[in-house]
Amino acid sequence: MRQFSINGSTSAKLVLTLAALAALAACGGGSDDPVPATIALAAVPALSIAPATATAATASLTAATSGFSFATGVPAFGTTAATTVKFTAPAAGATTPAFSIASGTGTASGTMAYGSCIFNVTSSTVPSIVAPTSITVTPCSFAASTAGKTVTEGTTGTITTTATLALGAATSSGAPVTVTVTNSGGVNTVTVNGGSLGTVTGTVTTGASN
Repeated sequence: MRQFSINGSTSAKLVLTLAALAALAACGGGSDDPVPATIALAAVPALSIAPATATAATASLTAATSGFSFATGVPAFGTTAATTVKFTAPAAGATTPAFSIASGTGTASGTMAYGSCIFNVTSSTVPSIVAPTSITVTPCSFAASTAGKTVTEGTTGTITTTATLALGAATSSGAPVTVTVTNSGGVNTVTVNGGSLGTVTGTVTTGASN
């Protein structure tokens, strides 16, 4: 039988070659495709609620299914105790949500109109709100917290965050909501419950942007 021998130099070269091949395989076969970047988002602008933003406003207000809580009340409602305002999906044939207000031992309910926020109260046991009545609150805005949240470049992802409702001089504590962020062509589009909140800038934190 023929025998072959490998001298020290050849053996060393073989070891180096195998090591190089192993390293190449570990790196994905030498692909130079960049890793998708992680984008840290800035704060999306608050949505000013008005007739022109009705679709997004209804989507936004009803996204906070637990409602918006105001620890010291809402001056526009005349309440000074903790007050919670909750919105539910529009009834059949309606385009704006219904609302309920809970403050102290009283409750009030009715339907919304926009211009800024108009609370058309149809029933109430809240002492400071005598039904039927209409309460217009200006300014009125919804803000979702996106600052510092991340999205992967070229993808659509959901983010669990909080949102606040501003009713005149009062601003609620954060209510849990889920927003969707789509990164496409360097633009980050934010939606909540299907309603658009617009676009927001972002900063690359990891990976390499294409």
